[in-house]
Amino acid sequence: MDSESVRRELRLGENTRAWLSRIDELGPPPEPIRLPRGDEVRDLLRRLEVPDPDVEEIVAATPDPDRDPALWWLLERAHHEIVRHMGDPKVKVRGGPTLPYETGAAARYFHVYVFLATIPALRRFHATRDIPEATTWETLTQLGESVAIHRRKYGEGGTHMPWWLTFLVRGLVYRLGRLQFSLVVARDGTPVLGMHVPEVGGPLIPDIYNDSLRRARPFFDRHFPEHGARVATGTSWLLDPQLAEYLAEDSHILQVRRDWTLIDSEPEDGDDAILEFVFRYNGQPLEELPQRSALERAVVTHLKAGRHWHQRSGRVELP
Repeated sequence: MDSESVRRELRLGENTRAWLSRIDELGPPPEPIRLPRGDEVRDLLRRLEVPDPDVEEIVAATPDPDRDPALWWLLERAHHEIVRHMGDPKVKVRGGPTLPYETGAAARYFHVYVFLATIPALRRFHATRDIPEATTWETLTQLGESVAIHRRKYGEGGTHMPWWLTFLVRGLVYRLGRLQFSLVVARDGTPVLGMHVPEVGGPLIPDIYNDSLRRARPFFDRHFPEHGARVATGTSWLLDPQLAEYLAEDSHILQVRRDWTLIDSEPEDGDDAILEFVFRYNGQPLEELPQRSALERAVVTHLKAGRHWHQRSGRVELP
């Protein structure tokens, strides 16, 4: 098969041609990929905290090279692109597009299969860096969160933000307590850590947040000493100063961001981002959104007043 025949069979858009051509030139991986099956994959998916309804769908739809040649072609090369750039934050690899859902469950869960196929290579990479197994598995539970969010939003199986899963299996993201940190190289070449807040893990309590922040620099200095990041950065609605108009001074959000310094000159639009994270928004009228917390009330009140939320970029020193 070639990239154009795969594109037609899987009903991929014109905008995928460049990526398909690139991975076509790359070819299949040096070592054949293997997908776990049956009880082996069930146990693995549950360890990754994938919800049970999705576990059974994923098992039933697992692609086969003879039955699904186009999908297998894509799976091999997407996996090869990831492992070829394992651990390198200077190379941008996003794992490819979301496949059209009408082609079946295997397409809806395509990025799950890429994730599963790449775990052995990631574990070998982690072993070369002496990364504890507990950290590996805690980090990889992001798969379960991604699948659960997708089903909650859309009522069917799939993966939420599959490009983020690619960063995980490239060995660039590590969960240290409540927070995730990613290896990043800024535009000016400065090494930094990206900071990210997973949905699962409970409230962003200052003591728990600070514990994760304290763990970051020793972890990366030990396992990635060549990187040498001394600051963490992030772009988020959490850094929007307008939140102070609605939240109490002792709110967790306002407390954890006090040490952050804004570094952007122009804020980005943040309406979609805050609606997505707070509500997993799916287009419903604002009046129908829950108003159970001060944050939920703030988001809706602000938007109904005709105002907009912003995403701001900031930095914080790593202790």
